[in-house]
Amino acid sequence: MPHPEVPSDRGEFYGAVAEWVAKTYDKDRYNQFKETLHPQLSERLENADPAGWYPVEDSRIIYENMAECFGDGGLTDFVHFYVSRSIHGFIRGLVAFISPLGLAKRALALWNRFHSTGRPQIEIVDKNHGTITLYDWNYSPIHCKVHALWFAELVRVAGGKNPVVEETHCVHRGDEFCRWEVSFE
Repeated sequence: MPHPEVPSDRGEFYGAVAEWVAKTYDKDRYNQFKETLHPQLSERLENADPAGWYPVEDSRIIYENMAECFGDGGLTDFVHFYVSRSIHGFIRGLVAFISPLGLAKRALALWNRFHSTGRPQIEIVDKNHGTITLYDWNYSPIHCKVHALWFAELVRVAGGKNPVVEETHCVHRGDEFCRWEVSFE
């Protein structure tokens, strides 16, 4: 279990980052990226326990460095890779039978397996529109951006076309929670 006073994420994130950078770029670029990180974070890319718990602050630093090194397109590509890598087993089988927002709801039900804090809630407005609200998560604007990319990718994976994800509320703008409007064709 995570330490109760330190907001934490599962360690499988580090391996996903390392795998994506290594597959997308060459070894030199991977090593350059690792050099942008504190030595402890660099070491975790290759040696983190996937089932272990690590400070949320690590993912903020890594996402910000990814955006700086690889641009917004790199973040989008990473999320595409990470969602594909993460959706397996039972949920992968559901993709053929479940609506895009239904898949998002199922995936968000697993939130606490990967994050020690935060409470996601999804409201399906109609078959092509919903809202996703995240309570008790106040870490960084880059996390909000990455969450929006995740939601769009979940919709795409489940067959939704041209997803639009707009953040309408954000704790970093003074709101009590973050909320995204999700729509698609």
